[in-house]
Amino acid sequence: MKKNIRILDIALKAGVSIGTVDRVLHNRGEVSTETRDRILKIIQDSDYRPNILASSLASKKIITIASLTPKASGKDSFWAKPQEGIEKAVEEMYQYGIRLQAYHFKMEDPASFTREADKLLASTPDGILLAPWGKRESLQFTQLLDERSLPYVFIDSNLSEANPISFIVQDSVQSGFLAAKLIDYGIAPKSNILMIHITKDLQNANHLLQRETGFLNYFESVSQKSHRIIKMEVSADDIIRTASLNTSIAKVDVIDAVFVTNSKVHLVARLFDSYEVRPKIIGYDLIPKNIDLLQHDKIDFLLNQNPEKQGFVATNILFDQLVRKEKVNKSNYTAIDIITKENFKYYIGI
Repeated sequence: MKKNIRILDIALKAGVSIGTVDRVLHNRGEVSTETRDRILKIIQDSDYRPNILASSLASKKIITIASLTPKASGKDSFWAKPQEGIEKAVEEMYQYGIRLQAYHFKMEDPASFTREADKLLASTPDGILLAPWGKRESLQFTQLLDERSLPYVFIDSNLSEANPISFIVQDSVQSGFLAAKLIDYGIAPKSNILMIHITKDLQNANHLLQRETGFLNYFESVSQKSHRIIKMEVSADDIIRTASLNTSIAKVDVIDAVFVTNSKVHLVARLFDSYEVRPKIIGYDLIPKNIDLLQHDKIDFLLNQNPEKQGFVATNILFDQLVRKEKVNKSNYTAIDIITKENFKYYIGI
């Protein structure tokens, strides 16, 4: 194993002082060309790498990371989990001068994204963690970040038109494909399948559209089964406050399966409590309301995205860029875990 070389070792080999080596490393002060070349050759031959973390500790410089994510409706909701991962990572990095400024927007109010993004920019952070929930607003914001050369990492979704240094997501197209395959295992040919998007603005929800694409791609590949896929788009408020979705569902004679493209699958699953034969139901995420229905056979499968890990990893990626000065991987994908009532307990708290 190669021994870590120190600045002192370089100075001794070059026959100069530690201060001279330091001036060459940081391009400060007057050093003769001959001495500089000699020191640089020793550095290259010995594969010297500065201890960035030690330098960070010594400098006592504060580095601010700002996060912009949807406002969580409660501590057990989906969007509370990425924030927990971010906060956990920042706590571990605290000694290196990393500080967090968290901003939250309302998913149902695109204008709140813009307001919070403006506040974030005014705080002049060193790097940003961003959940690009609304495509239009997110692209406008990332254009400003690009103009200011501010590094940013995407969480939960990726926008191909933007230029993040990295993103960590679940492959949305592939997860939609998997959901369709799971549904197809347990239904007869020519079944009725509901695909439900619970959102106010589907065209602005990129990852939901990608899940739809994967879902439809699968059934196109098994076209001989001739399933009927019925697409519905509804807001969470409409489900809770009105009977609009229930009325729409009632118009379908027989429902064999339901795919809900986000974590609000529990809102839909409850609508089938009065049905003599429940359809197969698949949705996303290990939040308590979904787990309860999974345990009671009212949801068949949940696809887990491990959102806490996404927040944690995204923060570490930004740390590597800002502090370690390391090249980071642009594409980072989390596993697509299939959760049932038999195995869910092994995933809680991961």
